Amino acid sequence: MQALAERGAQAPLLILATTRPEFRAPWGVSIARDCAVFHIVDQGHCWLQVKGAKPVELSEGDFVVVTRGDTHTLQDQLSTPTVNFFDVVQTHGSNNSDVFQAGGSGAVTKFVCGGMQFAHGASNPLLAILPPLLHIPRTTEGARPWLVLTTHHVLSELDGGRAGAAEVVTRLADILFIQAVRAYFEENIDTADSGWLAAVRDQQIGRALAMLHGHPNQPWTVASLARRLAMSRSAFAAKFTELVGEPPRRYLTRLRMSAAATRLRSNHDTLRAIAAAARYESVAAFAKAFKRHMGMTPGEYRKTRQPGPPDDTA
Repeated sequence: MQALAERGAQAPLLILATTRPEFRAPWGVSIARDCAVFHIVDQGHCWLQVKGAKPVELSEGDFVVVTRGDTHTLQDQLSTPTVNFFDVVQTHGSNNSDVFQAGGSGAVTKFVCGGMQFAHGASNPLLAILPPLLHIPRTTEGARPWLVLTTHHVLSELDGGRAGAAEVVTRLADILFIQAVRAYFEENIDTADSGWLAAVRDQQIGRALAMLHGHPNQPWTVASLARRLAMSRSAFAAKFTELVGEPPRRYLTRLRMSAAATRLRSNHDTLRAIAAAARYESVAAFAKAFKRHMGMTPGEYRKTRQPGPPDDTA
């Protein structure tokens, strides 16, 4: 199951524009995006709260990812009112710099903030694995060397203004994210009693997940998976849904859409070949399913994700 977890962490990311807000107390902002959002606390401390969850105190050096871009707040104190973060950026930001100041006249809290776009968008299976918030604290006792070194490198690149800095920051943020996912697995896989990690640890459902991830384009059915696990069809479907959070057929469809997106992005295979690999009998049926999951047609996805003239002939 460790190999399956490691594959889950290998999710190519596109880092969207970064900002470096410097807030003086009292201050509070609310953020929501259609992608993952990360924050590095460069200086000071604050509170972060994802909608519907308990608040988390952040300190200097902490790294957090709101994995699905859910509405969340950052505040100097939980009682401080919040305003829309992007309105603050528009009001106080500058076209010539990603650094801006806002808030009152009290203690300063500095951040590096940005968006993380998964290569396969909302259909990426990793989104089903991760919790709404990944929080990697840089504790005073036993600080994580990788977190300290990598965040310092990010800040150095942003401060240096050297050629290629944006590309370097993208790769460093990718490393931070993978390390955060690894830390989450290592700290929770042996204790989780529900959710995807519990499913991975379960002897039967864990085997099913390994088979699906290892060979997503095999002609799997709920019945064939159940037979491989020596379970009844109904018992397998119920247990899979309970632990993973969605029925096996829906989970498999997302895996296949993710694999198809990879092929569309990385090669010039015909749509007919990609549709057949994803177990669709026609290009039209595949295109309809792909658009439902990815928000765009296969041709649109390939055009926006792949340089050069694609060959989309069937």
